[in-house]
Formats: sequence, C-alpha cells, structure tokens
Amino acid sequence: MRKHTRILAAAMTIVEAIVIISLTGCSGKKVDYGTESESKETKNMSALADIKADSGWNENFTIQTGNGEKTVYVYANIVVPDFDNMSVVEVENVKIDADYKKRFLDLYFGGNEYYYHDPDHYTVDELNEVIEYWQKEQDDTYREWLEQRLAEYRDKLETAKTTYTVAKDLENCEVFAGYKGDVFCEVDFEAHKVHAYALHQSGTDYGPPSLRNEDYDTITQTFQDDDLKDKADETSNEGSKSAASAKKEAGDFLSKLGMQDLVERGECECSWIGFNNSEEGNDYQTAVWGYIYSYATGIDGITFKDGFDMDTYLSGYEAIDSDIDDVTLPDSTLLTVTDDGIIDVQLEYPVNVTQIYKDVELISLKNIEQIIKAEITENPDKYDTAATFNKLQLSYLKIRSDSEQGKYSYVPAWALSRMVDSNEQNAIFVNAIDGTIINLENSL
Repeated sequence: MRKHTRILAAAMTIVEAIVIISLTGCSGKKVDYGTESESKETKNMSALADIKADSGWNENFTIQTGNGEKTVYVYANIVVPDFDNMSVVEVENVKIDADYKKRFLDLYFGGNEYYYHDPDHYTVDELNEVIEYWQKEQDDTYREWLEQRLAEYRDKLETAKTTYTVAKDLENCEVFAGYKGDVFCEVDFEAHKVHAYALHQSGTDYGPPSLRNEDYDTITQTFQDDDLKDKADETSNEGSKSAASAKKEAGDFLSKLGMQDLVERGECECSWIGFNNSEEGNDYQTAVWGYIYSYATGIDGITFKDGFDMDTYLSGYEAIDSDIDDVTLPDSTLLTVTDDGIIDVQLEYPVNVTQIYKDVELISLKNIEQIIKAEITENPDKYDTAATFNKLQLSYLKIRSDSEQGKYSYVPAWALSRMVDSNEQNAIFVNAIDGTIINLENSL
C-alpha cells in the first residue's frame, strides 16, 4: 500500500524543513515594486553586455574584526543571465481555498464526481487495510505513535461507511479522491502545495501495462526531481501518445487552471520500476510510459527557480515551523501525462504574475563591488572570511512585500559567495537596482 506507507512516513516527520526567507530593503528610484528601503545613488549604470565582458572581481582588502585584523580575498567569476535586459516581476501567492479546490478537482477529474478521502472518510475496507499494515510494523522506535494511531483508526471503524462520500464542503477537507476512467486517484491540498496522483488501477498498482501484466508486488515512478534536462524520446515509450500531443495536453491543463504564463523548464520520459518484495532484491523490471513536463514562473524564457539555487544558499539555515503562511521559496510545477491523461500533478508555491516592469536600470558592477566591500568592512563579524569568495552572480531574487502579505517581487540581485562542500555559503546579496543589502533570515 504505497498510499498508507506515505501516510505513515508523513506522520513521523517531526518538523517539515520549510525555510522562510525574509527579504527587506529593496526599492529603486526607477521602479516602485511594493517594498520599502533606503534609496541608493544610481547614476552609474551597467548594461548586461558590459557586465558579461568583465573579467571578474579580483581583490583583497583588510578589515578589522573582533579577533583582530584580517584580509578578505575575492577572486570571483562573474555569472550573468543569458539575455540582454532584466525586469522586475510582481507575483502573488495562489490562494488554495474552496474555489480553487473546486476548479482544480473539476479539471483534474474531468467533471466526474469526487469524494472526501481524509482518514475520517476512509471506507471500512481502507481502515482495515491501514490497521493491518500498521500491525505488521516491527520498528519499536515509533511503537507508542503506532499504538495511538491504531486506536484512533479502530475508533473510526465504528462510524465508517462501506462506500465513499461525495465531496460537497471543500472548505474543511484537504484530501479528495475520484476516478479518471478506471484509475483511482487522490488529490492532496496544502497551504502552498497541491499533489494529485494515481493510487491504483482496477485493484492493482498503477503503471505501464508491461509491468502490470507481470503482477509485481509494487510498481512506482522512479523519477522524482523536477529539473528535467532530457528531451522526451518516443522510440522506447509504451504510451500511445506522441510527446507533442502530451505536451499540448499539459499546456491546456495549466491554461485552464489559470497558469498559462509559466515557462517550461524541461521534459523527459516517465520511467517506472516494478519489483517483488524479496530479500534478494533483484527481481525487478523497468519500463518507460508517458512523459513528464516541468514548468516555473519566469521571464525571457528563463525560470526564476533556475537562477539562485536557494537550496544551496540556505543549506545551513535551521528549519522553522511549517505553519507560517508567508513563504518565499520559488514555485515549480510538474505534470505527468500517460495514456490516462494528466495523472500526476505537483504544484509547489504556485503564484500568479500581477505586473512586469521591463528593462530596469542596474547599478554598475564597480558600484556593486564597492557596496559589498563596504558591507563586509562595516560588519566584519557577520561573515566568515577565512576562505576566498569565488563567485559573483546576477540573477532574480524573490522579495517579500513589506505591506501586502502573499505578494512578492522578483528583482535583479547580485550574490557574492564561496563554495563549501557543494553549497553556496556566506553569501552577500545586493539589490542590483538600488544597491541595498538584502538580508536572508531563517525566521520571520
């Protein structure tokens, strides 16, 4: 039971590692994009073509720290986006409320009815299946938790129905299920995420016909990352659809959902594995069936998610309470298309674009270097200067609005950093429009 294995794993997660980025001090003279900050002098401007021609920032300078005098070494390559000008893009969070749930569920299930599918609405058979699964669990680490859950699920059996309940109140439930043809699918809604996926087909695991015909114990998609680089290849695909028709289907789905402005990040074939649960672990088979398409918000054909890799910049930050509403992580969208249509949908931190300011002016690179140098000099104990700074990157950074919750601006920003254990660390971020230092916080 993949579904109930997921429930167990999710419930055992103590703290979900969602990092909140608090970004302040970002407003320029040329563009007003909803944040408040000190304005810098912006007479000396740079064209991206001039910045690209720069050989790099190579300099060392002395600072006075709490532990005495130290030398800061900067031998940084300049990394610049591959387009001629930059913009400011204002966005707002998609509100995943009852209206949004209805629009998504109607579209995903093609107008067919759908049901409540949270534990309070599990059928008698489903509750018994979960109870049976958990009773077999031998890990004593979670024994107390398991006993509590078993007691709760046994209590639910007293009022459980043998059939599903058609969903009418979408406000007070977050998990729904229904049929796409003979495929039983589930949709999970969270504050900033939506995940729709197939649970099974005709009582078996969902997957390619070749694997279902072999009657494997488990069939599952093997691809998890959303950074798709390979082009979809039809030659080895079991699916009856062409890559072009599958991509059109994905695009039509997003357009009807109101997400037509997304930029494609990549595509690949959808790979699957079927295996039997044996100690040897070598009884398995792989197959390719369907296609996966990845999208995110962006501009000029480049997605913001592929600019600064915030996973590496924020790797040293502590996780905080996942209930906080105001997140600033970049959005991403992943769609899996099989012969049964749009089966797997993963939306993370979806936003709508509300305003675009094209071709904004940028402070000159030399001024940016001086601003960063002054920041390190004035706050010497804030940064670890033991290693050389080796990368100065210009990209888009998501800035939270000071005045309106759930609204943000993607602004051009510079980051001076150094690579440590494959992570960009000790980064100094500077607004490329007005020159203010952008502070990354690990909590609000």
